Amino acid sequence: MSDTAALRARRRSQSARLGDVRRTLAGLLFGLAYLCASLAIGGWLLQRSAFSPDRSRDAADAVLADGPIRAQVVNLIADATAPQLGAPPAAVSAQINGLLTSPATAQAMSLEMASIIHDAHAHLIGQQKAPVQITADQMRNIVRSDAVSSLPPITLPVPEIGALSFIRQLLTWLVPAAAIAAVLLGIVALTTHPERSVLVRSLGFGLLLLAVLIALIGYVVPKFVVSTFSSNAWARIPALLANDTLPLVIALDVVLVGVGLALLIGSGLLRRRQRWSAPVSTYRYNEERRWG
Repeated sequence: MSDTAALRARRRSQSARLGDVRRTLAGLLFGLAYLCASLAIGGWLLQRSAFSPDRSRDAADAVLADGPIRAQVVNLIADATAPQLGAPPAAVSAQINGLLTSPATAQAMSLEMASIIHDAHAHLIGQQKAPVQITADQMRNIVRSDAVSSLPPITLPVPEIGALSFIRQLLTWLVPAAAIAAVLLGIVALTTHPERSVLVRSLGFGLLLLAVLIALIGYVVPKFVVSTFSSNAWARIPALLANDTLPLVIALDVVLVGVGLALLIGSGLLRRRQRWSAPVSTYRYNEERRWG
Protein backbone atom coordinates (compact mmCIF):
# COMPACT_ATOMS: atom_id res chain seq x y z
CA MET A 1 0.00 0.00 0.00
CA SER A 2 2.89 2.34 0.67
CA ASP A 3 4.03 1.99 -2.96
CA THR A 4 0.50 2.82 -4.16
CA ALA A 5 0.37 5.85 -1.88
CA ALA A 6 3.74 7.06 -3.12
CA LEU A 7 2.65 6.62 -6.73
CA ARG A 8 -0.52 8.58 -6.10
CA ALA A 9 1.44 11.32 -4.35
CA ARG A 10 3.85 11.47 -7.28
CA ARG A 11 0.96 11.76 -9.73
CA ARG A 12 -0.62 14.52 -7.67
CA SER A 13 2.71 16.38 -7.62
CA GLN A 14 3.08 16.04 -11.39
CA SER A 15 -0.50 17.19 -11.89
CA ALA A 16 0.10 20.21 -9.65
CA ARG A 17 3.25 21.14 -11.59
CA LEU A 18 1.39 20.77 -14.87
CA GLY A 19 -1.38 22.96 -13.52
CA ASP A 20 1.16 25.63 -12.54
CA VAL A 21 2.65 25.54 -16.04
CA ARG A 22 -0.79 25.84 -17.62
CA ARG A 23 -1.73 28.73 -15.34
CA THR A 24 1.50 30.56 -16.14
CA LEU A 25 1.07 30.00 -19.87
CA ALA A 26 -2.57 31.07 -19.76
CA GLY A 27 -1.64 34.22 -17.83
CA LEU A 28 0.99 35.12 -20.41
CA LEU A 29 -1.43 34.53 -23.27
CA PHE A 30 -4.13 36.58 -21.57
CA GLY A 31 -1.70 39.45 -21.12
CA LEU A 32 -0.75 39.37 -24.79
CA ALA A 33 -4.42 39.12 -25.79
CA TYR A 34 -5.33 42.20 -23.73
CA LEU A 35 -2.40 44.12 -25.17
CA CYS A 36 -3.49 43.27 -28.71
CA ALA A 37 -7.11 44.13 -27.91
CA SER A 38 -6.10 47.51 -26.51
CA LEU A 39 -4.02 48.22 -29.63
CA ALA A 40 -6.90 47.18 -31.89
CA ILE A 41 -9.66 49.15 -30.15
CA GLY A 42 -7.50 52.11 -29.16
CA GLY A 43 -5.93 52.24 -32.62
CA TRP A 44 -9.39 52.22 -34.22
CA LEU A 45 -10.44 55.14 -32.02
CA LEU A 46 -7.17 56.89 -32.87
CA GLN A 47 -7.92 56.44 -36.56
CA ARG A 48 -11.32 58.06 -36.07
CA SER A 49 -9.89 61.14 -34.40
CA ALA A 50 -6.39 61.73 -35.75
CA PHE A 51 -6.47 60.03 -39.15
CA SER A 52 -9.95 60.45 -40.62
CA PRO A 53 -10.31 63.44 -42.96
CA ASP A 54 -13.91 62.39 -43.65
CA ARG A 55 -14.74 62.93 -39.99
CA SER A 56 -13.00 66.30 -40.00
CA ARG A 57 -15.17 67.28 -42.97
CA ASP A 58 -18.31 66.25 -41.08
CA ALA A 59 -17.07 68.17 -38.02
CA ALA A 60 -15.98 71.26 -39.96
CA ASP A 61 -17.89 73.52 -37.59
CA ALA A 62 -15.90 72.17 -34.61
CA VAL A 63 -12.62 72.63 -36.49
CA LEU A 64 -13.49 76.16 -37.57
CA ALA A 65 -14.40 77.01 -33.98
CA ASP A 66 -10.67 76.83 -33.24
CA GLY A 67 -9.33 80.37 -33.39
CA PRO A 68 -5.90 79.83 -35.02
CA ILE A 69 -7.25 77.50 -37.73
CA ARG A 70 -10.18 79.77 -38.58
CA ALA A 71 -7.94 82.84 -38.63
CA GLN A 72 -5.54 81.20 -41.08
CA VAL A 73 -8.30 80.24 -43.52
CA VAL A 74 -10.25 83.50 -43.20
CA ASN A 75 -7.23 85.79 -43.48
CA LEU A 76 -5.89 83.95 -46.52
CA ILE A 77 -9.22 84.29 -48.32
CA ALA A 78 -9.58 87.91 -47.24
CA ASP A 79 -6.13 88.87 -48.51
CA ALA A 80 -6.80 87.20 -51.87
CA THR A 81 -10.29 88.65 -52.44
CA ALA A 82 -9.99 92.12 -50.91
CA PRO A 83 -8.66 93.82 -54.11
CA GLN A 84 -11.54 92.42 -56.18
CA LEU A 85 -14.08 93.42 -53.55
CA GLY A 86 -12.64 96.91 -53.17
CA ALA A 87 -12.44 96.59 -49.41
CA PRO A 88 -9.62 96.33 -46.86
CA PRO A 89 -8.62 92.74 -45.93
CA ALA A 90 -9.62 93.43 -42.33
CA ALA A 91 -13.15 94.30 -43.43
CA VAL A 92 -13.42 91.14 -45.54
CA SER A 93 -12.13 89.05 -42.61
CA ALA A 94 -14.72 90.63 -40.34
CA GLN A 95 -17.44 89.85 -42.88
CA ILE A 96 -16.43 86.18 -43.19
CA ASN A 97 -16.10 85.80 -39.41
CA GLY A 98 -19.53 87.31 -39.01
CA LEU A 99 -20.99 84.75 -41.41
CA LEU A 100 -19.19 81.92 -39.60
CA THR A 101 -20.46 82.94 -36.18
CA SER A 102 -24.00 84.00 -37.06
CA PRO A 103 -26.57 81.29 -36.22
CA ALA A 104 -28.35 82.01 -39.49
CA THR A 105 -25.32 81.37 -41.72
CA ALA A 106 -22.83 79.34 -39.63
CA GLN A 107 -24.01 75.95 -40.86
CA ALA A 108 -23.99 76.96 -44.52
CA MET A 109 -20.52 78.48 -44.18
CA SER A 110 -19.22 75.35 -42.48
CA LEU A 111 -20.53 73.27 -45.38
CA GLU A 112 -18.78 75.59 -47.85
CA MET A 113 -15.46 75.15 -46.00
CA ALA A 114 -15.87 71.43 -45.24
CA SER A 115 -13.92 70.30 -48.30
CA ILE A 116 -11.09 72.70 -47.41
CA ILE A 117 -10.92 71.22 -43.90
CA HIS A 118 -10.94 67.70 -45.38
CA ASP A 119 -8.08 68.42 -47.78
CA ALA A 120 -6.05 70.17 -45.08
CA HIS A 121 -6.39 67.20 -42.72
CA ALA A 122 -5.59 64.73 -45.51
CA HIS A 123 -2.44 66.66 -46.44
CA LEU A 124 -1.43 66.98 -42.79
CA ILE A 125 -1.31 63.17 -42.31
CA GLY A 126 0.23 62.41 -45.71
CA GLN A 127 -2.92 60.95 -47.25
CA GLN A 128 -3.05 63.70 -49.89
CA LYS A 129 0.23 64.75 -51.45
CA ALA A 130 -1.17 67.62 -53.56
CA PRO A 131 -1.18 71.08 -51.94
CA VAL A 132 -4.37 72.32 -50.34
CA GLN A 133 -6.00 74.82 -52.66
CA ILE A 134 -9.05 77.05 -52.35
CA THR A 135 -10.71 77.55 -55.72
CA ALA A 136 -12.38 80.65 -57.09
CA ASP A 137 -15.81 78.99 -56.76
CA GLN A 138 -15.18 78.30 -53.10
CA MET A 139 -14.01 81.86 -52.48
CA ARG A 140 -17.07 83.22 -54.30
CA ASN A 141 -19.41 81.17 -52.12
CA ILE A 142 -17.56 82.17 -48.96
CA VAL A 143 -17.43 85.93 -49.58
CA ARG A 144 -20.74 85.81 -51.46
CA SER A 145 -19.64 87.91 -54.42
CA ASP A 146 -19.21 87.06 -58.12
CA ALA A 147 -16.44 89.65 -58.32
CA VAL A 148 -13.88 87.02 -57.26
CA SER A 149 -14.93 84.37 -59.81
CA SER A 150 -11.91 84.99 -62.02
CA LEU A 151 -9.29 84.67 -59.29
CA PRO A 152 -6.75 81.83 -59.52
CA PRO A 153 -6.74 79.20 -56.79
CA ILE A 154 -4.87 80.06 -53.61
CA THR A 155 -2.77 77.59 -51.61
CA LEU A 156 -3.40 77.01 -47.94
CA PRO A 157 -0.03 76.55 -46.15
CA VAL A 158 -0.66 73.20 -44.46
CA PRO A 159 2.46 71.10 -43.75
CA GLU A 160 2.71 67.34 -44.01
CA ILE A 161 3.82 65.94 -40.65
CA GLY A 162 6.04 62.93 -41.24
CA ALA A 163 5.33 61.34 -37.83
CA LEU A 164 1.57 61.42 -38.45
CA SER A 165 2.02 59.98 -41.95
CA PHE A 166 4.05 57.09 -40.51
CA ILE A 167 1.54 56.38 -37.72
CA ARG A 168 -1.35 56.49 -40.20
CA GLN A 169 0.30 53.87 -42.41
CA LEU A 170 1.21 51.78 -39.37
CA LEU A 171 -2.37 51.73 -38.07
CA THR A 172 -3.79 50.55 -41.40
CA TRP A 173 -2.35 47.07 -40.84
CA LEU A 174 -1.75 47.13 -37.07
CA VAL A 175 -5.43 47.49 -36.10
CA PRO A 176 -6.75 44.43 -38.01
CA ALA A 177 -3.66 42.36 -37.17
CA ALA A 178 -3.98 43.17 -33.47
CA ALA A 179 -7.71 42.33 -33.52
CA ILE A 180 -7.07 38.91 -35.07
CA ALA A 181 -4.21 38.22 -32.66
CA ALA A 182 -6.36 39.21 -29.66
CA VAL A 183 -9.10 36.74 -30.64
CA LEU A 184 -6.69 33.86 -31.30
CA LEU A 185 -4.65 34.44 -28.13
CA GLY A 186 -7.82 34.78 -26.07
CA ILE A 187 -9.21 31.47 -27.36
CA VAL A 188 -5.96 29.62 -26.65
CA ALA A 189 -5.74 31.15 -23.17
CA LEU A 190 -9.32 30.16 -22.37
CA THR A 191 -8.69 26.54 -23.35
CA THR A 192 -5.35 26.41 -21.50
CA HIS A 193 -6.29 27.72 -18.06
CA PRO A 194 -7.16 24.83 -15.64
CA GLU A 195 -9.23 26.75 -13.07
CA ARG A 196 -12.52 28.43 -13.91
CA SER A 197 -12.60 30.78 -10.92
CA VAL A 198 -9.08 32.06 -11.57
CA LEU A 199 -9.92 32.31 -15.27
CA VAL A 200 -12.98 34.47 -14.58
CA ARG A 201 -10.99 36.67 -12.20
CA SER A 202 -8.25 37.14 -14.81
CA LEU A 203 -10.85 38.15 -17.36
CA GLY A 204 -12.27 40.70 -14.94
CA PHE A 205 -8.93 42.33 -14.18
CA GLY A 206 -8.05 42.23 -17.87
CA LEU A 207 -11.19 44.12 -18.87
CA LEU A 208 -10.46 46.81 -16.26
CA LEU A 209 -6.94 47.19 -17.62
CA LEU A 210 -8.31 47.24 -21.16
CA ALA A 211 -10.63 50.12 -20.25
CA VAL A 212 -7.65 52.16 -19.02
CA LEU A 213 -5.56 51.45 -22.12
CA ILE A 214 -8.44 52.31 -24.47
CA ALA A 215 -8.94 55.65 -22.70
CA LEU A 216 -5.23 56.41 -23.03
CA ILE A 217 -4.84 55.42 -26.69
CA GLY A 218 -8.28 56.48 -27.89
CA TYR A 219 -8.53 59.87 -26.17
CA VAL A 220 -5.41 61.02 -24.31
CA VAL A 221 -3.03 60.40 -27.22
CA PRO A 222 -4.99 62.36 -29.89
CA LYS A 223 -6.04 65.03 -27.41
CA PHE A 224 -2.69 65.84 -25.81
CA VAL A 225 0.12 63.99 -27.62
CA VAL A 226 -0.46 64.32 -31.38
CA SER A 227 -0.51 68.12 -31.29
CA THR A 228 3.02 68.12 -29.85
CA PHE A 229 4.42 66.75 -33.14
CA SER A 230 4.15 70.21 -34.71
CA SER A 231 3.52 73.79 -33.64
CA ASN A 232 1.38 74.40 -36.74
CA ALA A 233 -2.25 75.25 -36.05
CA TRP A 234 -3.50 72.39 -38.24
CA ALA A 235 -1.86 69.84 -35.94
CA ARG A 236 -4.69 70.67 -33.51
CA ILE A 237 -7.28 68.88 -35.66
CA PRO A 238 -6.85 65.48 -33.89
CA ALA A 239 -7.35 67.16 -30.52
CA LEU A 240 -10.53 68.81 -31.75
CA LEU A 241 -11.90 65.55 -33.17
CA ALA A 242 -10.96 63.71 -29.95
CA ASN A 243 -13.65 65.73 -28.19
CA ASP A 244 -16.23 64.28 -30.60
CA THR A 245 -14.89 60.76 -29.95
CA LEU A 246 -14.98 61.17 -26.15
CA PRO A 247 -18.62 59.96 -25.72
CA LEU A 248 -17.77 56.75 -27.58
CA VAL A 249 -14.66 56.23 -25.43
CA ILE A 250 -16.69 56.78 -22.25
CA ALA A 251 -19.39 54.34 -23.42
CA LEU A 252 -16.80 51.63 -24.17
CA ASP A 253 -15.09 52.16 -20.82
CA VAL A 254 -18.38 52.00 -18.90
CA VAL A 255 -19.23 48.68 -20.57
CA LEU A 256 -15.76 47.22 -19.98
CA VAL A 257 -15.61 48.35 -16.34
CA GLY A 258 -19.14 47.05 -15.69
CA VAL A 259 -18.41 43.63 -17.20
CA GLY A 260 -15.01 43.48 -15.49
CA LEU A 261 -16.49 44.17 -12.05
CA ALA A 262 -19.25 41.62 -12.67
CA LEU A 263 -16.65 38.99 -13.55
CA LEU A 264 -14.64 39.76 -10.40
CA ILE A 265 -17.75 39.37 -8.25
CA GLY A 266 -18.65 36.18 -10.12
CA SER A 267 -15.18 34.72 -9.62
CA GLY A 268 -15.48 35.26 -5.86
CA LEU A 269 -18.85 33.47 -5.77
CA LEU A 270 -17.48 30.67 -7.92
CA ARG A 271 -14.49 30.11 -5.60
CA ARG A 272 -16.79 30.02 -2.58
CA ARG A 273 -19.05 27.48 -4.26
CA GLN A 274 -16.07 25.32 -5.22
CA ARG A 275 -14.78 25.31 -1.63
CA TRP A 276 -18.13 24.25 -0.23
CA SER A 277 -18.74 21.60 -2.88
CA ALA A 278 -15.21 20.06 -2.80
CA PRO A 279 -15.29 16.55 -1.25
CA VAL A 280 -13.26 15.92 1.93
CA SER A 281 -10.41 13.51 1.28
CA THR A 282 -10.76 10.40 3.47
CA TYR A 283 -7.90 8.43 2.00
CA ARG A 284 -5.45 9.16 4.80
CA TYR A 285 -8.08 8.49 7.46
CA ASN A 286 -8.93 5.10 5.92
CA GLU A 287 -5.27 4.13 5.66
CA GLU A 288 -4.61 4.98 9.30
CA ARG A 289 -7.73 3.10 10.39
CA ARG A 290 -6.82 0.00 8.37
CA TRP A 291 -3.30 -0.21 9.78
CA GLY A 292 -4.56 0.46 13.28
